[in-house]
Amino acid sequence: MGRIVSIHEYNLKPGIDGEQFERVLHDAEARGLLQLPGLLAHHFVKGARGVRRGAYAALWIYESREAWEHLWGTPEHPRRRKASQRSAPPRC
Repeated sequence: MGRIVSIHEYNLKPGIDGEQFERVLHDAEARGLLQLPGLLAHHFVKGARGVRRGAYAALWIYESREAWEHLWGTPEHPRRRKASQRSAPPRC
């Protein structure tokens, strides 16, 4: 089975600045919170131009659809995780 690429766009809540968001991401990486089973790579990016200029996004690369579904459930039946079980960085 082929790799799965997941792209997430982040819209920061009012009062949250980009530097704060970046600190949260770096902290999550340093604490190993983004070392998920089946996740081959992740990249956080910031728009350079166009409608997403200055906005944040993440590119997540999973080894397979099975690995992705193991973490997040199927599109038809997404897995709901308690806050204490979340591995992704907190929402800003």
